Amino acid sequence: MKKVSILVAIYNGEAWLSRCLNSLFAQTYTNIEIICVDDASTDNSLQLIKEFAQNHDNLKYLSNSINCGQAVSRNRALAVSTGDYVLMVDCDDWLSKDAVEQAVGVLDSYPDTASVLFRLMYHYSADGSEREFVNKCDSNVLSGVEAMRLALSWDIHGVYMTRRSLYEKYPFDTSGRLYSDDNTTRRHYLHSGFVRFCDGIYYYYQHPNSMTHNPGILVADWMEAMYSLKTMLVEEGLEDELINNIEFRLWESVVSAAGCYWRNKKCLNNKEREALLQRIRNFHSKIELSRLPLPLRCKFGYIPFKRFFPLFMLQARIYFALRMLLKGI
Repeated sequence: MKKVSILVAIYNGEAWLSRCLNSLFAQTYTNIEIICVDDASTDNSLQLIKEFAQNHDNLKYLSNSINCGQAVSRNRALAVSTGDYVLMVDCDDWLSKDAVEQAVGVLDSYPDTASVLFRLMYHYSADGSEREFVNKCDSNVLSGVEAMRLALSWDIHGVYMTRRSLYEKYPFDTSGRLYSDDNTTRRHYLHSGFVRFCDGIYYYYQHPNSMTHNPGILVADWMEAMYSLKTMLVEEGLEDELINNIEFRLWESVVSAAGCYWRNKKCLNNKEREALLQRIRNFHSKIELSRLPLPLRCKFGYIPFKRFFPLFMLQARIYFALRMLLKGI
């Protein structure tokens, strides 16, 4: 019976943590260990973890003295884990009772498969309604390259269980506080041999306090994440078609960050404005125009103006102002 490690990174999750952990202890698959890492929470999350640990021998916990972000916390959990299979669960999310059993069944049955996706169910805090994420693929078996390509465009989600060997080779990317964990998922899919699906459900809690719903200027981390992914895969010698796809996503992130700058400019102090502007300028200069499709390079709002960064920013200001105006009509 293979052992499963479940990694839970926690920051100010007191309101939801009990629901999350109770769902893990209620799994029909019993050979599991749970590793919690408290990321310097300012609420009672750490105390709650300690209380659970007193009653559950298979729960280990660590705590960070300073807030380090999810990726660093997950890597700390990974370092002390011992399972053959690994998955991560955010502290405000939870699993169906059979989720682990379902995923393990697929991995045990298919040695050529290293990653298994759960069903992803959005649960909305406002009214308790639920909506399932529909993967946009025609098969329940994907090659690693197919899965990564679909993950880049979010045609498949990134909630899955994988073999430990993938995490040992490709731990969590720490290039940014947000979004860089998606890089880890994409690399896992790429090197999975095959990627399959199971019927276990991962419940993704949608609420206003979620980090991904309040990214603010941290949307600039998307640039860091995409550039980091591109760099890693260029070093691996991947085919140009896939690298070009990532370049396209990188350019999208630069344009989005420019829009973020103009939307938040009045809310930022001079130091914050200059820091964000410098990050945008930095990645704007790193774009490889030859990898971008010509129609995109000619589209208003996305024209690179490679040697004229102020002109690019002016374009972004006009483009996003028009978008807001049209949205309000």
